[in-house]
Amino acid sequence: MNVFLSATKNELHKLLLKKKYFVLTIIGAFVCFLRLGGDILVAKLSEGQITLKSNLVVSMLGFTVDILVPLIVFMAVTDLFTGEMQEDSFKASLLRPVSRFKVLLSKTVAAFVLGCIVTFLMFLVSAIMQMISGRGFSNIPHSLAIYLVDMIPILGIAVLAVFINMISKSPTLSMLLCIAVYVLFKYINYYVSPIGQMIFTAYSQWHKIWLGTSLPFGALMAKTGILFGSILILYTLSYIMFDRKDC
Repeated sequence: MNVFLSATKNELHKLLLKKKYFVLTIIGAFVCFLRLGGDILVAKLSEGQITLKSNLVVSMLGFTVDILVPLIVFMAVTDLFTGEMQEDSFKASLLRPVSRFKVLLSKTVAAFVLGCIVTFLMFLVSAIMQMISGRGFSNIPHSLAIYLVDMIPILGIAVLAVFINMISKSPTLSMLLCIAVYVLFKYINYYVSPIGQMIFTAYSQWHKIWLGTSLPFGALMAKTGILFGSILILYTLSYIMFDRKDC
């Protein structure tokens, strides 16, 4: 266990040293600022007749978990797999006293943790802006619970990216495939019913089925099974291909 945790920490450290993830998080914070600025502008142009008092933290959730975090996770997985393979630095991971299973798992978990970190940072930024704008602090605890619950499906995004990286040998192609497959899945989720609800990306905003709803227990278990079943299948296939790879 200590070996696995050490390997995961090392993989995460490699990701955090890359400035592009910091830049993307700053861009996300700027989008949040623009969202708040838009509300203020509407109020000013309407001379106070239209005042938007929406929960900024919750309103930024869709952008965070559906756009920003998936993009960052795709980039992280690509950097850790096809990126390192192309740079011929991947062998260093295999030279450590860690099994291939743990190497694959540590890189996947590192990308997942990075996604969770960015999600939490976006929560902090939007919460601070909401308080500065005078919208109050009362909804913050509930909003934090929403963000924490929505971190769970990020693991599915990471495993999907790992699977695609096992198929592709080019970082550029891997990234394009990740985005293309994700967009396709999202299109099916929204416009192809009921097939779309059978794809795990339909539950990126997981709080909608766990918080503030009254779904039957069977429906909750079915949706949970779809998410974790997809993760298990994709990860198993990824490991089979990874175990056969000549890195």
